[in-house]
Amino acid sequence: MSRVALTWKIHWPTTLFALALLPCLLGLGVWQLHRAEQKRIALAEFEQRRNAAPVDFADLGSAPALYTPAVVHGRYDNAHSFLLDNRISHGRFGYEVITPFVPEHAAGGAKLLVNRGWVEGDPSRLQRPAIDPVDGEVTLTGHVYRDSSTFQFVDNGHEEKWPKLIQNLKTDDLQRQLGEPVLPFIFRLDPNVPGAYRVEWQVVNVGFGPERHIAYAVTWFLMAATVVLTWLLISSNLWSLIRGSSK
Repeated sequence: MSRVALTWKIHWPTTLFALALLPCLLGLGVWQLHRAEQKRIALAEFEQRRNAAPVDFADLGSAPALYTPAVVHGRYDNAHSFLLDNRISHGRFGYEVITPFVPEHAAGGAKLLVNRGWVEGDPSRLQRPAIDPVDGEVTLTGHVYRDSSTFQFVDNGHEEKWPKLIQNLKTDDLQRQLGEPVLPFIFRLDPNVPGAYRVEWQVVNVGFGPERHIAYAVTWFLMAATVVLTWLLISSNLWSLIRGSSK
Protein backbone atom coordinates (compact mmCIF):
# COMPACT_ATOMS: atom_id res chain seq x y z
CA MET A 1 0.00 0.00 0.00
CA SER A 2 1.52 3.31 -1.10
CA ARG A 3 1.91 6.06 1.41
CA VAL A 4 0.70 9.54 0.42
CA ALA A 5 3.20 12.28 1.20
CA LEU A 6 2.42 15.68 2.66
CA THR A 7 2.26 18.23 -0.14
CA TRP A 8 2.07 22.00 -0.06
CA LYS A 9 0.18 24.52 -2.11
CA ILE A 10 0.60 27.86 -0.38
CA HIS A 11 -2.63 29.84 -0.18
CA TRP A 12 -1.24 33.35 -0.17
CA PRO A 13 -4.27 35.29 1.18
CA THR A 14 -4.41 32.94 4.17
CA THR A 15 -0.63 33.13 4.57
CA LEU A 16 -0.58 36.92 4.59
CA PHE A 17 -3.52 37.02 7.00
CA ALA A 18 -1.75 34.59 9.36
CA LEU A 19 1.52 36.54 9.19
CA ALA A 20 -0.32 39.76 10.08
CA LEU A 21 -2.41 38.26 12.87
CA LEU A 22 0.04 35.93 14.61
CA PRO A 23 2.36 38.64 16.04
CA CYS A 24 -0.65 40.42 17.52
CA LEU A 25 -2.05 37.27 19.15
CA LEU A 26 1.33 36.16 20.49
CA GLY A 27 2.10 39.70 21.71
CA LEU A 28 -1.21 39.89 23.60
CA GLY A 29 -0.51 36.52 25.19
CA VAL A 30 2.95 37.58 26.34
CA TRP A 31 1.56 40.89 27.63
CA GLN A 32 -1.04 39.04 29.73
CA LEU A 33 1.70 36.84 31.20
CA HIS A 34 3.64 40.01 32.03
CA ARG A 35 0.59 41.51 33.76
CA ALA A 36 0.12 38.29 35.74
CA GLU A 37 3.72 38.49 36.95
CA GLN A 38 3.31 42.16 37.90
CA LYS A 39 0.25 41.37 40.00
CA ARG A 40 1.91 38.34 41.56
CA ILE A 41 4.84 40.53 42.64
CA ALA A 42 2.46 43.23 43.95
CA LEU A 43 0.56 40.67 46.03
CA ALA A 44 3.79 39.22 47.40
CA GLU A 45 5.09 42.69 48.32
CA PHE A 46 1.82 43.60 50.02
CA GLU A 47 1.76 40.40 52.06
CA GLN A 48 5.40 40.84 53.06
CA ARG A 49 5.14 44.50 54.04
CA ARG A 50 1.78 44.47 55.77
CA ASN A 51 3.17 42.05 58.36
CA ALA A 52 6.23 44.23 59.00
CA ALA A 53 6.49 46.66 61.88
CA PRO A 54 5.16 50.12 60.95
CA VAL A 55 7.76 52.74 60.08
CA ASP A 56 7.70 56.09 61.83
CA PHE A 57 6.48 58.77 59.44
CA ALA A 58 9.62 60.85 60.00
CA ASP A 59 11.68 57.97 58.55
CA LEU A 60 9.57 57.41 55.43
CA GLY A 61 11.26 59.94 53.17
CA SER A 62 9.66 61.52 50.10
CA ALA A 63 9.44 58.33 48.01
CA PRO A 64 8.62 55.37 50.28
CA ALA A 65 8.06 51.91 48.85
CA LEU A 66 4.52 50.92 47.96
CA TYR A 67 2.55 49.24 50.79
CA THR A 68 5.07 50.31 53.45
CA PRO A 69 3.22 50.28 56.81
CA ALA A 70 3.67 53.48 58.78
CA VAL A 71 2.51 55.37 61.84
CA VAL A 72 2.00 59.13 61.84
CA HIS A 73 1.00 61.61 64.52
CA GLY A 74 -0.68 64.92 63.81
CA ARG A 75 -4.08 66.43 63.06
CA TYR A 76 -6.64 66.37 60.27
CA ASP A 77 -7.38 69.40 58.13
CA ASN A 78 -11.13 69.08 58.70
CA ALA A 79 -11.98 72.08 56.51
CA HIS A 80 -10.82 70.39 53.30
CA SER A 81 -11.77 66.93 52.04
CA PHE A 82 -12.09 65.33 48.63
CA LEU A 83 -14.62 62.72 47.49
CA LEU A 84 -13.17 60.22 45.02
CA ASP A 85 -16.10 59.49 42.73
CA ASN A 86 -17.59 56.21 41.52
CA ARG A 87 -16.31 53.87 44.22
CA ILE A 88 -18.42 50.71 44.41
CA SER A 89 -18.45 48.59 47.56
CA HIS A 90 -20.58 45.44 47.92
CA GLY A 91 -22.65 46.55 44.95
CA ARG A 92 -23.44 50.00 46.37
CA PHE A 93 -22.43 53.39 45.03
CA GLY A 94 -20.22 55.65 47.10
CA TYR A 95 -17.02 57.62 47.45
CA GLU A 96 -13.61 57.32 49.04
CA VAL A 97 -12.89 60.17 51.43
CA ILE A 98 -9.51 61.89 51.07
CA THR A 99 -8.64 64.32 53.86
CA PRO A 100 -5.35 66.25 54.18
CA PHE A 101 -3.44 65.53 57.37
CA VAL A 102 -0.85 67.74 59.05
CA PRO A 103 1.94 65.47 60.37
CA GLU A 104 4.15 66.47 63.26
CA HIS A 105 7.22 66.05 61.07
CA ALA A 106 6.76 66.99 57.43
CA ALA A 107 9.42 68.39 55.13
CA GLY A 108 8.48 71.90 54.03
CA GLY A 109 5.18 71.73 55.84
CA ALA A 110 3.71 69.41 53.20
CA LYS A 111 0.43 67.74 54.08
CA LEU A 112 -0.27 64.03 53.85
CA LEU A 113 -3.31 62.99 51.77
CA VAL A 114 -5.11 60.37 53.84
CA ASN A 115 -7.55 57.95 52.21
CA ARG A 116 -10.04 57.33 54.99
CA GLY A 117 -11.99 54.66 53.13
CA TRP A 118 -15.43 54.24 51.60
CA VAL A 119 -18.71 55.99 52.44
CA GLU A 120 -22.06 55.34 50.83
CA GLY A 121 -23.34 57.96 48.43
CA ASP A 122 -26.69 59.08 47.09
CA PRO A 123 -27.21 57.23 43.77
CA SER A 124 -29.17 60.24 42.47
CA ARG A 125 -26.18 62.47 43.28
CA LEU A 126 -28.49 65.11 44.73
CA GLN A 127 -26.67 65.06 48.06
CA ARG A 128 -23.12 64.40 49.11
CA PRO A 129 -22.18 62.59 52.30
CA ALA A 130 -21.24 64.62 55.35
CA ILE A 131 -17.61 64.15 56.38
CA ASP A 132 -17.12 63.57 60.10
CA PRO A 133 -14.47 65.90 61.57
CA VAL A 134 -11.75 64.45 63.78
CA ASP A 135 -10.57 67.00 66.30
CA GLY A 136 -7.27 67.26 68.10
CA GLU A 137 -4.00 65.40 67.79
CA VAL A 138 -4.36 61.76 66.70
CA THR A 139 -2.13 58.85 65.78
CA LEU A 140 -2.83 57.02 62.51
CA THR A 141 -1.58 53.72 61.16
CA GLY A 142 -1.87 52.61 57.56
CA HIS A 143 0.23 51.98 54.48
CA VAL A 144 1.70 53.92 51.60
CA TYR A 145 -0.13 53.84 48.29
CA ARG A 146 0.55 55.48 44.94
CA ASP A 147 -1.46 58.30 43.45
CA SER A 148 -3.46 57.43 40.36
CA SER A 149 -4.57 59.01 37.12
CA THR A 150 -7.22 57.21 35.09
CA PHE A 151 -9.36 58.09 32.10
CA GLN A 152 -12.47 60.01 33.05
CA PHE A 153 -15.62 60.62 31.06
CA VAL A 154 -16.62 63.72 33.00
CA ASP A 155 -14.38 66.54 34.13
CA ASN A 156 -15.94 68.29 37.09
CA GLY A 157 -13.34 71.03 36.98
CA HIS A 158 -12.09 72.56 40.18
CA GLU A 159 -15.07 73.07 42.45
CA GLU A 160 -15.18 75.84 44.99
CA LYS A 161 -17.22 74.16 47.70
CA TRP A 162 -15.81 71.55 50.08
CA PRO A 163 -15.83 68.58 50.04
CA LYS A 164 -14.75 68.61 46.40
CA LEU A 165 -15.65 65.85 43.97
CA ILE A 166 -12.65 64.37 42.15
CA GLN A 167 -12.19 61.66 39.52
CA ASN A 168 -8.51 60.85 40.15
CA LEU A 169 -6.09 60.62 43.04
CA LYS A 170 -3.45 62.70 41.29
CA THR A 171 -1.42 64.41 43.98
CA ASP A 172 -0.17 67.34 41.92
CA ASP A 173 -3.74 68.20 40.87
CA LEU A 174 -5.01 67.91 44.45
CA GLN A 175 -2.15 70.13 45.56
CA ARG A 176 -3.29 72.83 43.14
CA GLN A 177 -6.86 72.55 44.39
CA LEU A 178 -5.77 72.64 48.02
CA GLY A 179 -3.36 75.54 47.46
CA GLU A 180 -0.78 73.96 49.77
CA PRO A 181 2.08 71.50 49.27
CA VAL A 182 1.25 67.81 49.65
CA LEU A 183 3.42 64.71 49.73
CA PRO A 184 3.56 62.74 46.43
CA PHE A 185 1.82 59.62 47.73
CA ILE A 186 -1.41 58.53 49.41
CA PHE A 187 -1.75 57.12 52.93
CA ARG A 188 -4.42 54.41 53.25
CA LEU A 189 -5.76 54.00 56.77
CA ASP A 190 -5.96 50.81 58.77
CA PRO A 191 -9.37 49.87 60.22
CA ASN A 192 -10.42 51.28 63.58
CA VAL A 193 -8.12 54.30 63.63
CA PRO A 194 -9.40 57.88 64.08
CA GLY A 195 -11.26 59.06 61.00
CA ALA A 196 -11.45 55.68 59.25
CA TYR A 197 -14.60 54.70 57.38
CA ARG A 198 -14.96 51.35 55.62
CA VAL A 199 -11.45 50.25 54.69
CA GLU A 200 -11.25 47.01 52.71
CA TRP A 201 -8.18 47.66 50.62
CA GLN A 202 -7.45 45.39 47.69
CA VAL A 203 -4.10 45.08 45.96
CA VAL A 204 -5.86 43.86 42.80
CA ASN A 205 -9.50 43.90 41.79
CA VAL A 206 -11.56 41.00 43.08
CA GLY A 207 -11.67 38.29 40.42
CA PHE A 208 -8.90 39.87 38.40
CA GLY A 209 -5.78 38.44 39.97
CA PRO A 210 -2.82 36.78 38.25
CA GLU A 211 -4.90 33.70 37.44
CA ARG A 212 -7.29 35.72 35.26
CA HIS A 213 -4.39 37.14 33.25
CA ILE A 214 -2.95 33.67 32.77
CA ALA A 215 -6.34 32.45 31.52
CA TYR A 216 -6.44 35.32 29.03
CA ALA A 217 -2.88 34.50 27.91
CA VAL A 218 -3.88 30.88 27.28
CA THR A 219 -6.85 32.11 25.22
CA TRP A 220 -4.63 34.30 23.03
CA PHE A 221 -2.12 31.48 22.51
CA LEU A 222 -4.91 29.04 21.59
CA MET A 223 -6.19 31.55 19.04
CA ALA A 224 -2.67 31.78 17.60
CA ALA A 225 -2.50 27.98 17.42
CA THR A 226 -5.88 27.96 15.65
CA VAL A 227 -4.58 30.42 13.05
CA VAL A 228 -1.52 28.21 12.43
CA LEU A 229 -3.64 25.05 12.16
CA THR A 230 -6.07 26.76 9.77
CA TRP A 231 -3.15 27.86 7.59
CA LEU A 232 -1.76 24.31 7.56
CA LEU A 233 -5.08 22.79 6.54
CA ILE A 234 -5.65 25.33 3.75
CA SER A 235 -2.07 25.35 2.42
CA SER A 236 -1.46 21.58 2.38
CA ASN A 237 -3.15 18.24 1.97
CA LEU A 238 -2.92 17.58 5.72
CA TRP A 239 -6.70 17.30 6.14
CA SER A 240 -6.87 14.69 3.38
CA LEU A 241 -4.10 12.68 5.06
CA ILE A 242 -5.91 12.86 8.41
CA ARG A 243 -9.19 11.73 6.85
CA GLY A 244 -7.43 8.97 4.94
CA SER A 245 -5.71 7.63 8.05
CA SER A 246 -9.04 7.48 9.89
CA LYS A 247 -10.64 5.18 7.32
